[in-house]
Amino acid sequence: MPYKTDLAPNSNLRLSASEISHFKREGFIVKRGLVEAADAFKDIVDYVWETVPEGTLSRDDPSTWFDEPHKRWPVSAASRIGVLQHSAWKMRSPHRIGREDALLNVTANHPDVRTLVKQFLGTRLERAKRVRGVYLVLPKPPSVKSRLGPHVDHSAAQLSAMVLIDSIPPRTGGFTVWPRSHVRLHRFWTSCQGAHFNDRIKSEFDEEFKAILKDTVPVEFIGEAGDVVFWHPRLIHSAGVNYSAETNSPCIRYAIPCDFQKPGYTFFDDDDLGPGSRHQWWVDTRHFREDPAPTLTNMWENWRI
Repeated sequence: MPYKTDLAPNSNLRLSASEISHFKREGFIVKRGLVEAADAFKDIVDYVWETVPEGTLSRDDPSTWFDEPHKRWPVSAASRIGVLQHSAWKMRSPHRIGREDALLNVTANHPDVRTLVKQFLGTRLERAKRVRGVYLVLPKPPSVKSRLGPHVDHSAAQLSAMVLIDSIPPRTGGFTVWPRSHVRLHRFWTSCQGAHFNDRIKSEFDEEFKAILKDTVPVEFIGEAGDVVFWHPRLIHSAGVNYSAETNSPCIRYAIPCDFQKPGYTFFDDDDLGPGSRHQWWVDTRHFREDPAPTLTNMWENWRI
């Protein structure tokens, strides 16, 4: 499936009319250089390597990144730092990783990120308690075929953001979305922001999902540390495929996803899907009782834009 790369620079702290229109229509916007925190980003990358289990990956030996390191990953590491699944490592844990001020201060709670989020959702924005962790995409082995993993998140959220914390060249696992899929999939949930499908039309959802993958060209985001992609949580998305082992410059993709929602509702933890202490604990947003069922006209009624 071909990629289309977004290159439009925009790092100001206002949402322009064209950006709002683009977000509503396409489901995302990019703010280049929004977070200026080069030293803090380097510290986070160092933190990642301080967390790597001994004997699995070597920072100084890129060959260890694509020689099936998931087979060396200790089972005991899953609850402490997350699972390495082939080339994807979501570095997170229930009580530690994702809650550090060092991560929050340059992502969800960074003042410039919050300035933008308030323009999407309103000025009554609470400070985030956690981000999802550090999401890495390692180079795939050159001999192994790989493909995108398009999906939608089954979690309650109103707005999401992906903060790049290192340079991401083309074809190195950049965050990838299917534009306009958020509008086409809006009607298939039981509420506007909740995680549950409407089971009565699940087969229709499957058909529409397949149609989107067939008729929509995905967009892979490349960029530099401090670039931020804001996206609608109903947007079909995937980690990109990291082909850099096939070049002379293998690299790892690092990014931190965040979630946001308006405050002031009757929030609850969902027993089946979370977010909650047992399911999807890495997500900072929650279901709420006042969340209405989707209609043809209410997709944006709870937004400021």
